[in-house]
Amino acid sequence: LGEEAIDWFDVIAAGDIVPAKKPAPDIYRHVLQEMDISPAEVVAFEDSGHGVTSARDAGIEHIVVTVNGYTEGQDFTAASVVLDTLGEPDRRARCIAGLPPASGLIDLAYLRGLVATTRVA
Repeated sequence: LGEEAIDWFDVIAAGDIVPAKKPAPDIYRHVLQEMDISPAEVVAFEDSGHGVTSARDAGIEHIVVTVNGYTEGQDFTAASVVLDTLGEPDRRARCIAGLPPASGLIDLAYLRGLVATTRVA
């Protein structure tokens, strides 16, 4: 992304700065505390069952999952929506579970609607 990308983020955190790695919720709790926001204000983007467990156990209800060949058989029941991708203009996201994005893309309008609703899956 380039060196300027570091300024795009308020917090950058990794598993080596918390006591326990995923599936523990420590990394999400750390970031929530650093940003002084509640789990209700957050959408977590994950790609594994451990990530979904971590987000859920941190109190985050709005979880978007993209699966791949390694993770497609994992437990995503706590996720709000499970997709094959986040979508591109020439390749729409295929919804596996939850509320599909009408445009086929995960965009701000879709995420705002997701936060305004309760968990679907």
